[in-house]
Amino acid sequence: MMSSLGSKRNIKIFSLGLAGVFILSIGGMALMSMGDVANAAPNSDIGVVDQQEVLQNNQAVALQYQQKLQQTADSMKKDFDTKSAKMTDAEKQKLYNDMSQQFAEKRAAIEKDMQGQIESAAKAVASKKGLSLVVEKSAVVYGGVDITKDVSDAMTQQAAKASSAKK
Repeated sequence: MMSSLGSKRNIKIFSLGLAGVFILSIGGMALMSMGDVANAAPNSDIGVVDQQEVLQNNQAVALQYQQKLQQTADSMKKDFDTKSAKMTDAEKQKLYNDMSQQFAEKRAAIEKDMQGQIESAAKAVASKKGLSLVVEKSAVVYGGVDITKDVSDAMTQQAAKASSAKK
């Protein structure tokens, strides 16, 4: 075979051509194994939701959250004023630190409740759309089905049901 190729120059050209064909075939196989990347997102079973947008679209939930926080703060301030009336400054400082910690715990509980409402709406939308996973939109670079509007609408419906049940 070497004698039919002739000179060293022809051998180098043949080797480069063979290497090029090999590289192109490996690249082609890699592209084919990736599948149809352009249409991956619409067929995804992963949903994404922007929780901040959901809250912005549902002012009733945000207002309810603020009201609960304000009621908690007012109640704790009144309690502090009553308890600290006959205390020394050192005792007041200790009471203030304790009550600040209690307020932080109550605020976390209120936030957890609000987060639970968003998660409940997201679960309902995910089951309707056949999604197996829903993640925060800010954590996703590419892909997934955006269900933010659907979650927002579901929360609006939940709020309407809750307000009609109270009446």
